[in-house]
This record gives sequence, C-alpha cells and structure tokens, in this order.
Amino acid sequence: MITDIKAQVAQLTPVVAGEQDMTYLKSTKLGALFTADWREQMILAGLGYSVRCGGVTTSADIAPILGGGSGTVIDAAQPELIVGVDAGYYMIVMEAACSAYTIPASAAITNIILYADRGFAPGVGQQASAAIATPVNLLDGGPAFPGRGWQNASGDLAISPICDELLDFVTSDIGGVAASGMTALVLKLDYRPLAPSIIAGPCMIALLFGGTAATTGCGVIRFACVPSSYFPVS
Repeated sequence: MITDIKAQVAQLTPVVAGEQDMTYLKSTKLGALFTADWREQMILAGLGYSVRCGGVTTSADIAPILGGGSGTVIDAAQPELIVGVDAGYYMIVMEAACSAYTIPASAAITNIILYADRGFAPGVGQQASAAIATPVNLLDGGPAFPGRGWQNASGDLAISPICDELLDFVTSDIGGVAASGMTALVLKLDYRPLAPSIIAGPCMIALLFGGTAATTGCGVIRFACVPSSYFPVS
C-alpha cells in the first residue's frame, strides 16, 4: 500500500510548536522539502533586521563617523551604534562588521568593541545627542523593528550601557613609531557567531570604536528580534 506523505507549506510563516509537540515536515510553495539554517529562517519569517552607522552620501563620498568620546577613547555612554528592545522579545546577533581607521601622529591604539547589555533597553528621550538609526527588515515588506536604535552619540546617553556580555573585540597598537611616513592604522571586526547568545529584553547591543588618536569608521549589525514565546524557558 502506498501512503501519501505530505508536508506543511511553511516557507515563510514560522510555525512554532510547543515543547514535546509533534509537527509536520515543511515544504516550499512548489512542493519541495524545505530546510534552512536558523539565520535563513529568521529572515524569511520577517524577523531579521539590519542597522548601520556611517555609509555613503548622495555625492558618492564614503561618510564614516567619528568614534568614541571625540574619537580618542571608547566611551560606553557615547556609542557609535546602539539597538535595543523591551521585555517580550529576544535579540540574537546574526553578524556584525565594522571597519575603523586612525591616522596617528605617533604611537597609537585603536579598538572596536561589540557587546550586549542584558538589563537595559534605551528609551525615548535618552538619546538627545544621537541620531536615530532605524533598523531595516532583511525581508522587504516585513514588519518594522519593535525596538529603537541610534547612532553617533556626540554626548552621553541618559543611562550608560553596561557591558554584561562581550560579544567581540579587536585592538591594534602601534608603539614607538615616528610620525614621519605614518600611514593609516586600519582595524576590522567581523563577527559571525556559531553559538549566538539569545538575549531577553529589555536588552541592547552596542558597537563602539575609538583610540588614542581620532578614529573614524562604519559599522553594521544584523540581528533577529523574536517574540519571547519562541523560546520558552519554563
């Protein structure tokens, strides 16, 4: 006897089953068995977002931002890029990239740091010195990000983020080099976690760069934001 085997068409809409529940295999709309890693699933479900600092101007000039407190120190209260969400959601960083450069006059240190604050989501009115950074959905037409984001803070936020979890960090040091003939010191961060943290709101992700000399750069964070019901912990 031949028995038909059917799969549920669930190429886009996420199907979240309960613990110990039975569920169907998934199929594309063309009938092919559908598998995807967790990043693809988040994006296809409209739960993936991207947010940036720096970019390109209408005159086709690259437009990096000045990092740190006046570009010369990492300052947690003046993040280059920050994105956060309130209770009821989880955030998962899928990847982050940043390139920053310093043109030192002598010895110099440049740093890039990516971290999570597990107890604080920046609220409206706490970003007077920063520009709004609106995350875009990685699925065109997908829902708007339910949290908030800012970039390029030139003054302190009302509440300084806390580095509860260090996600990634790169540093470079030029020591004892004469100023003559000095070229730019370039630093890059490329974060692609194999075992990403699933961080419950209220929470935020912060990207900062700076150094002992003025440091400028661009950065992007791609992340998923999902309802807390997706990951029941009790």
